[in-house]
Amino acid sequence: MERRLAATFLLLLPLLSVDCVSNQKTTVSWCVLSDAEEQKCLDLAGNATARNVRGSLMCVRGLSTRDCMEKIKNGTADAASMFADDIYAAGLCHGLALAAGESHNGVDGISYYVVAMARRSSSDLSLLEMHERSSCHPGVRTTVGWTVPIGYLVNTSQISVGEQCNFPKVVGNFFGYSCVPGIKDPLHDPRGNNPKNLCEACIGDENDRHICANNHRERHYGEAGALRCVAENLGDVAFVKHTTVFDNSDGKNQESWALDLELDDLKLLCPDGTEAGLDEYLRCHLSDVPANGVVVRVEDKCRVWKYLERLQNVFGNATEGFSLFSSAGYGQSDLLFSDATHHLQRVLGSYTSWLGPSYTAILQAFECEGFC
Repeated sequence: MERRLAATFLLLLPLLSVDCVSNQKTTVSWCVLSDAEEQKCLDLAGNATARNVRGSLMCVRGLSTRDCMEKIKNGTADAASMFADDIYAAGLCHGLALAAGESHNGVDGISYYVVAMARRSSSDLSLLEMHERSSCHPGVRTTVGWTVPIGYLVNTSQISVGEQCNFPKVVGNFFGYSCVPGIKDPLHDPRGNNPKNLCEACIGDENDRHICANNHRERHYGEAGALRCVAENLGDVAFVKHTTVFDNSDGKNQESWALDLELDDLKLLCPDGTEAGLDEYLRCHLSDVPANGVVVRVEDKCRVWKYLERLQNVFGNATEGFSLFSSAGYGQSDLLFSDATHHLQRVLGSYTSWLGPSYTAILQAFECEGFC
């Protein structure tokens, strides 16, 4: 009996590892998007060869993330690191998969949490009753400032875009006034008819210029800017990362508005209509945002992971020489992988299993815009 079981296992063994055994290709072609990323890729390739890492790395230049998806699909590239939104598009539109994902030394696979932050003195606020309240967003079409909060409003039936799929219009009709930097830029408002009230909580620069600009000349732009918008009582709620308030308090931000910022002055608004303390973001957030992942063709999941595992074993925790998760010296950040990456983990499941149910549901709220 034992011998029969052993024989059956040996017969099944090739099937269990078929995705690795059947593909003997030893070069992994990585799609990069900038001169700095290409240089880091070339340096990694050279260092891997010098350290006798089995396999080889080739760097392929892509024009955009979507171009990298096409290159991976047609075989002119094998892999690329992508944000969560792009992972969704790669899987949905091109049938691509994930070989690996980043872990940031917190909860595996989670990059950060999107939270709704308000002043503690605002006693009549609820995320389930935000109609005609004022809101502060880091920027238009950002994950934190747009995709997650607006997706939440759609999924809780507080707004409905209908057949026209005009998100700016329905968001403008929903909130009383807001600051959504970039909402009136020609890129995001080609017809010039996005609602003006989505800029009414913006303040521009010190000379009252560049109001609602999609850059730091608008003082309510970005994570810190959205928090400032609420701290200065120009907005009821700010949609930010869970780390934003901690990054701008206790003297970490020396701008005048932040010097007197007390953590006790702020609270989180929860999706169920309740509120919580700033340190309770694990149970009180709009969505967790998945960390970046390595997009590949389905048949290359195992092969690419094995190569990444070998690279990680040599360069993942390097204290000198080349470091896989550092972009120091290249003039840009988050090259090939996020600089916050602690290690890469293998992704055995589908791309939606990596994205998770809450974030996948958020993205599905925007399906009328078309991802493909």
